[in-house]
Amino acid sequence: MKRILTTIQEKANNILLFTILAGAITSCDSILDYNENCDIEYCVKFKYDYNMEEKDVFAEQVRTVTLYAFDDNNNLVFQNTDEGEPLGEETYAMNVDIDLSQYHLVVWAGLNDESFAVPLLYPNQAKIDELRVKTLRKEATRSTTEDEKGQYIVDNSLHSLWHEVKKGTTTRSGRQQITEVSLVKNTNTIRVVVAQVNQSGGPVTRLTQKTFECAIYDNNGYMNYDNTLLEDNLLTYKPYNVTSDVVSTRAFSSADEPAKQYNGIVSEMSVARLVESQKPELTIKNTATQEVLFQSSDLVKYFEEVDAEKYKDRNYSLQEYLDREDKYELVIFVDEKLALIKTVIQVNDWIIQLNDIEL
Repeated sequence: MKRILTTIQEKANNILLFTILAGAITSCDSILDYNENCDIEYCVKFKYDYNMEEKDVFAEQVRTVTLYAFDDNNNLVFQNTDEGEPLGEETYAMNVDIDLSQYHLVVWAGLNDESFAVPLLYPNQAKIDELRVKTLRKEATRSTTEDEKGQYIVDNSLHSLWHEVKKGTTTRSGRQQITEVSLVKNTNTIRVVVAQVNQSGGPVTRLTQKTFECAIYDNNGYMNYDNTLLEDNLLTYKPYNVTSDVVSTRAFSSADEPAKQYNGIVSEMSVARLVESQKPELTIKNTATQEVLFQSSDLVKYFEEVDAEKYKDRNYSLQEYLDREDKYELVIFVDEKLALIKTVIQVNDWIIQLNDIEL
């Protein structure tokens, strides 16, 4: 009798063991999910929190994203583009059919053929150094200058463009393997404001939208696969929008006085990535006389001043500040006769005394 019970118990144990093994083989969520028969879902989660708010706004701002994967020999093995409203869902992830942890990834988001040119690449044919993005520009039929100023013009509002700033961790959650990619924004809006201050209280020469013309010059329009700048023509960025506005500032207020308001003209320009090693030039001319009202041979110098003082508690490097910030406002002041007031400018609400840095 004892032997019969032992045999029954052995068979029951075998059945139980078989059941456990079968469950493990058919379930990728179990502790034995390394089994070759288990299908893994590979996907990519994108985020854009490399901004001044340090908040992820990918779902709010990005509507097209292209992922490229290259092998160790720099051959393109995979690419995929997602676009439209699905990117606005908080749960959005790009599904792919390869293990991205085995490849070098490059991501461009916001590519638009109205603002940028990117080559058409084919897997198993293209190399990584072919992946270059060029800011579209208009070529002037002729130029009145000996250099390239005024020859290659960008006078439209560029579509927002992002690049991969870093690839984060790859994690597993059940059957899903998730690779995280963080983005950095390449495009910037620069608002140049000319505000008029009547210092004498006498007659005022009226400031209009046609009184002055602005331009920013920089050869920053050609970007490599790693987001470094390639050799390019000198671009002339011109305003895509010029409006009248009222400027509120404490530049001419004493310590115990509130901000004062002045009439001003705002010129909005859209420029490609700002790089600390570059020296973007800003020139403001009188349209009637072509005399230069204001010129800076290195705009980044003013932005560095803001980073060093206004955001010193964040310990941003200059390049990190330039990459996180995407809106800049520079206010210069003219008097009642439209002559430059040379004592002060304002950059992103930060008052800079011009004796602190060179013009």
